[in-house]
Amino acid sequence: MSKFPVKDELTICSKPIAQGRERTCFLHPQDPEKIIKISTGTETTQSRREINFFESLEKRNFSDYRHLPKYYGTVNTNLGWGLVVDLICDYDKTISNSLEWYIENGTSIPAVENHLEVLREYLLENLIIFNHDLCCANLLLQKISEDSAQLVIIDGLGDVVSIPWLNRFPSHVRSKISRRWARFMERFYAEKYVIKRQQQSS
Repeated sequence: MSKFPVKDELTICSKPIAQGRERTCFLHPQDPEKIIKISTGTETTQSRREINFFESLEKRNFSDYRHLPKYYGTVNTNLGWGLVVDLICDYDKTISNSLEWYIENGTSIPAVENHLEVLREYLLENLIIFNHDLCCANLLLQKISEDSAQLVIIDGLGDVVSIPWLNRFPSHVRSKISRRWARFMERFYAEKYVIKRQQQSS
């Protein structure tokens, strides 16, 4: 897949379904099961990092997308070029909510910790590198049935280091993932809504 848009321009008329510091997400006008991530300004670092990440998965014939959206290349739109990825929905076809939303709406911290541990093991097993932007707002808790769910990382994927060749070594990648995960968990337990939920449960 090309790093640069090569298809005919798509017209986006709908309102955004989500917006971050650098990018805005829109439903794909021709495919309701996909979204287009478009940079809101001239800065495209996050999008290009994500493209490199997904293309690296393709090169190693990666196929286990339980906790990641699939990537379908880039497109031109009337709002600029963007990445096309899966829209993450629950089993009932509603758009999945963030982990932050679930905590704020009563999900217990032990239940959240179980989901996070499954995700941590997945990242280590599959050598999935995430950057320092990972937060609960970037983790969707996808309901795959009435009684089961899984976390999906929708942002913060890829690496930010200036010497990426070290990522060829699995042991180095696992050490990096473990360090970044530990920092992520420190931030997680320091979040006000997490502290509030723990206090409500004690």
